[in-house]
Amino acid sequence: MATPKSATNMNAAGSIPMPDAQSVSQMMTPHLHMAEKLIAQNIEMLSFLRMRFECDQKLLHALAERRDPMKAMSLWGEYWQCTMTDYGTQMAKLATSVSGLTEQAVRSASEESEAIAQAASGKARSATEKSGVSLSDVPV
Repeated sequence: MATPKSATNMNAAGSIPMPDAQSVSQMMTPHLHMAEKLIAQNIEMLSFLRMRFECDQKLLHALAERRDPMKAMSLWGEYWQCTMTDYGTQMAKLATSVSGLTEQAVRSASEESEAIAQAASGKARSATEKSGVSLSDVPV
C-alpha cells in the first residue's frame, strides 16, 4: 500500500502549516525593530550612568583634597544639587523613551500577528518587501 505524500509546508501531523523562510523572516522583523529600540534605550541609560559614576569619582577626589570642612560641605551641596538635576532630566528622557517603546511594542505585536495570520493562510509577503531590510544588510 502506498503512503500518501504530505503537502508542502505541513507538519508531521499534517494539520498545521509550517512557516516557510519568508514567513519566519516576516515574523522576526517586528522583533528586530523592538530589539533596536530596547538596545538604544539601554545605551542611553548606560551612558548616563557612566557620566554619573565619573561625577561621583570626581567628588571623592575633590573631598580628599579639601582640608576645610565648610568647603567640603559646600562641595557636597553642589554635588547633590547637580545630581538631582541630572537624575530629574534623565527620568524625563526615560519617560519619553518608554512611551516610544510602548508604541513600538504595540506596533510590533500587530505586525507579528499579521505575519502569523498571513503565514497560516499561506499569503505571506516577504519581510524585505514589507520593511526594505534584507538579511544581506545585517552585519555578521
